Amino acid sequence: MSQSSFSDPGPHAALLDCLPDDVTTVVGGDGPDWHRVADLLDADQRRYPGRPLTAPRAHPVGASTRASSLLVVAALRRRGVPARCRVGFAPRLGSAPRVIATRHGRDDGFVLAGEVWLAYREGVVDAARYGGGAAVRDAVLRDLAHANADEVPLADTWGPMGPDLVDDLDVVDELAALLVATFLGDDVAERELAERYASDHRIRPPNALVRAA
Repeated sequence: MSQSSFSDPGPHAALLDCLPDDVTTVVGGDGPDWHRVADLLDADQRRYPGRPLTAPRAHPVGASTRASSLLVVAALRRRGVPARCRVGFAPRLGSAPRVIATRHGRDDGFVLAGEVWLAYREGVVDAARYGGGAAVRDAVLRDLAHANADEVPLADTWGPMGPDLVDDLDVVDELAALLVATFLGDDVAERELAERYASDHRIRPPNALVRAA
């Protein structure tokens, strides 16, 4: 899988050949939601010129869960692994959405946004635990973008996102089910999801790079 515009490391590609298993040694704890991996690595190399990512850093630049996961995904894609970022929640760590790299499992009790949405719609889960029904719906749409390699910052909004739950909830139901199926490795669901993403401008970011299904 090729790099996306977000995961592309730019001139720092060679640094990814030696990315440590624990990326917190590179980026530290919570920090900026760097727009692109290239931006994160630019900042790191300005602070530590020429230092490989395996070397310790006394003052890491910091990164959000999205930026940290995107760094891992970029390294995996460089090795030919079709890795993706996915959006969901880790209730033990708060109600805010989080991002993981798909090849690194479900750390911290991670639950996919689509799983939370479907459970909420079935009346099994109280959406307030995850910031409310609208927040869960928005997380589903962000996961849709990330699953299609448009790893937008979690602050970005588009289409039906907003403070209210209004129309087209059945569409969100369908997307959530497909997203869960793709997370579990369903190739048919992945193709259908890519086709939906490419054909419906309402459910993708306005500047998304639509790829062939």
